[in-house]
Amino acid sequence: MKKTWLSALLLLLLAGCNERDQVETYTNTNDTQLQNEVAQLFKQEDTIERVNILLVENELFVAMQLKPFSKWNKQKIEKKWQQKIEQQFEQQTVLVSTDFKLYWETSKLLEEKSQQKVQQKLQHLKKLSKEET
Repeated sequence: MKKTWLSALLLLLLAGCNERDQVETYTNTNDTQLQNEVAQLFKQEDTIERVNILLVENELFVAMQLKPFSKWNKQKIEKKWQQKIEQQFEQQTVLVSTDFKLYWETSKLLEEKSQQKVQQKLQHLKKLSKEET
């Protein structure tokens, strides 16, 4: 009986350690080079836990989830990344957010198949990102 419980706990522990990708992207363009360049920027960053990137036409929407101790500097990190991405990708309209609700909503959009729904929801998310509570 003890072996059964021990093996069940070990399986739960291993299942809990299964991480998803740090950077996930959604794109409706054929520019895979741009997609890879943006993803590479975030893979080396130690303050960011996960990032969702939406590339829709000439718009680049980045929603990030920060590591726990980095959350104290949310606004500084968001501003730094906004400037960095705008400088590197001048032809894109860039919006960066560290708000967890926007990260959560973009996670839902990553599985969406309809490009029209993604575009509508992206416009809604832009409005939400400008609101202050």
